[in-house]
Amino acid sequence: MKAKRLFEFLGTEAEHLRQAGLLRAEPVVGSPPGPTVTVGGRELLNLASSDYLGLSTHAELKRAAKAAVDEWGVGLAAPRLANGTLKLHLDLEKALAGFLGVEDALALPTGYHANTGLFESLFSDRDFLFCDEQLDPTLADGVRLCRARVYPYRSQDLEHLEDRLKRSRAARFRAIVTSGFFAATGEPCALAGLYALADRYDATVFVDDGQAVGVLGARGRGSHEALRLEKRIDAVTGSFEHALGGGAAGWVGGRKELVAWLRQKSRPYLSSSALAPAAAATALRALELVQKDAAPREALAENVRLFRAALGEQGLSLGPGEHPAVSVRVGDALLAQRMTDLLYRKGVYAMGFCYPVVPEGAARLRAQVTARHSQKALKNAAVAFGEAAREVGLAAKPPGAA
Repeated sequence: MKAKRLFEFLGTEAEHLRQAGLLRAEPVVGSPPGPTVTVGGRELLNLASSDYLGLSTHAELKRAAKAAVDEWGVGLAAPRLANGTLKLHLDLEKALAGFLGVEDALALPTGYHANTGLFESLFSDRDFLFCDEQLDPTLADGVRLCRARVYPYRSQDLEHLEDRLKRSRAARFRAIVTSGFFAATGEPCALAGLYALADRYDATVFVDDGQAVGVLGARGRGSHEALRLEKRIDAVTGSFEHALGGGAAGWVGGRKELVAWLRQKSRPYLSSSALAPAAAATALRALELVQKDAAPREALAENVRLFRAALGEQGLSLGPGEHPAVSVRVGDALLAQRMTDLLYRKGVYAMGFCYPVVPEGAARLRAQVTARHSQKALKNAAVAFGEAAREVGLAAKPPGAA
């Protein structure tokens, strides 16, 4: 009977979401990632993919995957420490460490594995974690799995964080946990201030930078390079699921002592089958391409500048920064959902975010620009955003208005 009541409760709650206009369907795409995508039999301008550099369908990555399958098969059927480590994995980790500018790196099946296996293996109930309240969900899950005392601080509020740190005299170890770029809100992290506080209060800084690596910084090395903080890295996590090909593979990079310990104690690393050979091969090739050819990153940066300017001309309020995940502020969750639906009808595929992904009352739409988008398509998309905003009653001025 209890199980039956649970199912009834879940069905009722889902119906409430539907009546409120907040029940989201899971779209089924009928084409590979690209500037356009087929959804529901319609071809739409694709602003919902984080394939920022267009590597997910790159011919060299596909060749690398096929060659790895031919040589090693589709999987290794064992964790790394049992019977699953290939020279390919070691080559990837060496390349990752060199690219990120850290002493060592550990490759795992996904970014989720990297973040959920991090804190539980390092901290006990004698330790304090200070977490930005807008943590990436995978980082948040990793924090929940450990026994450390967790103290959230208001997002990007360094004064609040310092007040928390001042009250942590009983801590054995202190750690500050953040994202390098907050994809849901479209804001870069104030990393320089975090590192200054970390030095003052003897804390280690853990940064998930998966959304920034590949696109930010002069060489695409992420938030630390963009802010000239490469030498300050304690621990950085991320994945190849965004700009670096869109496939599997996550990583933890940082001090050699940290990575060596994770090899012995990280439960997702110890208990999960090794990263599939095809995924390792494509990840390695993606790193090589990013370092070899800056043209896609330069094209991406130009597209982002153009699109942000075009949205500004439509009178829309945008999140700060130069990241290709452009945040359009809406406020009300229902309006964000209505705008998403209107954009779909206008041939633009973009995602809306509301509470609890973003703070309550801070709903927004996210438009993800790629190097493969044409400037004409981005200008047309900005017009569609402006039209949708006016149709739902947001204070967006029409083009040419004073």
